[in-house]
Amino acid sequence: MATSLSHSEIQTLLSESAYDPAVCPKLEAYVRAQVSAVASTLVASESPDVQYCFDANRTLIKLYQFFPHLEGEPGMTITALAAFLALLRFPETDFMALGCLMPERVQSMEPCATLVRCAELLESCHFADFWPEFRKLGIPEYGAREGETAVSDDRRLLSNAVNGSSASERIRENVIGMLARTYRTAPLSVVLAALDLKDAESLKAFGSKSMLSADDASGSENETPIVEKIEGDFVTFAASGENTKRVGSAYKEGVSYDDVAAMMSKTSLRGQ
Repeated sequence: MATSLSHSEIQTLLSESAYDPAVCPKLEAYVRAQVSAVASTLVASESPDVQYCFDANRTLIKLYQFFPHLEGEPGMTITALAAFLALLRFPETDFMALGCLMPERVQSMEPCATLVRCAELLESCHFADFWPEFRKLGIPEYGAREGETAVSDDRRLLSNAVNGSSASERIRENVIGMLARTYRTAPLSVVLAALDLKDAESLKAFGSKSMLSADDASGSENETPIVEKIEGDFVTFAASGENTKRVGSAYKEGVSYDDVAAMMSKTSLRGQ
């Protein structure tokens, strides 16, 4: 197994040899290093200079497209690791972009198939349904192919990352951010289910760590806890320009509907 390069070395590699199939082992090692960093509560990170790099992961999947013999069975699990990293970026479109490069035969096989279902549930905002599917990936033997008698190191690495706290926390932060941008208040039961949390106390603890950036009256950006309060069966999120109804508007229409209608009528008469 190749030793992982640092993030800066990966950037240099991409600028010089992005289309060289010989770089696949180095890119595969960097995918593993990224997942190991996510799973750091269970698995030590392979490098102190590991950062998420969509360009590197996308380049690897592209090379698999052009040189399918480099992928093979092990490569399908590497593809799943790259897809897992992209899933953590939701609601960014990294997973969708990778999905366009993944052949249907790969997407239909585990663990990619479950990752695709997870992405679809997030995209459709079925957050409560997402978590049971996501937890399946934490079982190393889940989706084992016929005849497999041992779990591969890459498949076990994926399970370790899913079972660690980092991946779930990242997804929760992204989901609660979407909820807070959409709603000023929401039913407590809906928020708890969307975040896979047990009770109001768990939400308070999580909400106090999640911050919402908002512009104040002076135009400067401040951060405030994303959960403002929990009262009874409802959650109130911090006010923002996106979840608060605007009162009045600085924009003033310069042309009325009647003026436009009159102009259209004159134009049609001239054409006759």
